Amino acid sequence: MIGLAFCGLTSCSKQAYLFTSFHEPATEGLRFLYSYDAYHWTDLNKTFLKPAVGTQKVMRDPSIVQGPDGTFHLVWTCSWKGDKGFGYASSKDLITWSEQKFLPVMENEPKTVNVWAPEIFYDDEKKEFVIIWASTIPFRFA
Repeated sequence: MIGLAFCGLTSCSKQAYLFTSFHEPATEGLRFLYSYDAYHWTDLNKTFLKPAVGTQKVMRDPSIVQGPDGTFHLVWTCSWKGDKGFGYASSKDLITWSEQKFLPVMENEPKTVNVWAPEIFYDDEKKEFVIIWASTIPFRFA
């Protein structure tokens, strides 16, 4: 959840919180909900980005962050099994999105089953983006 002004998405005159979401079937794509108090949420009832990368071309677990230049960066799970990466796209206005990219973060682990639930953050001190995710590699435990 991030707080921002998003008047380009809906008519508003004040700051609001934005929440990324998806609906089943996950092939529908990126959804947004907004709230003025972070307790009561309104679904914008629209798809803002249809998934186009990954084996199954789904958009689950979307995570978004706004960088220091104002650009929004989005990552998401793009397949249940078989892919060794996740989806990425960026936008200046949350409406017009860059070409989607598949980021193959686990391609050097041949037994990787999946790459799920990526989360993106911006580290203000190091001035860099950080992405974490969960992967299954059979018989490897942390």
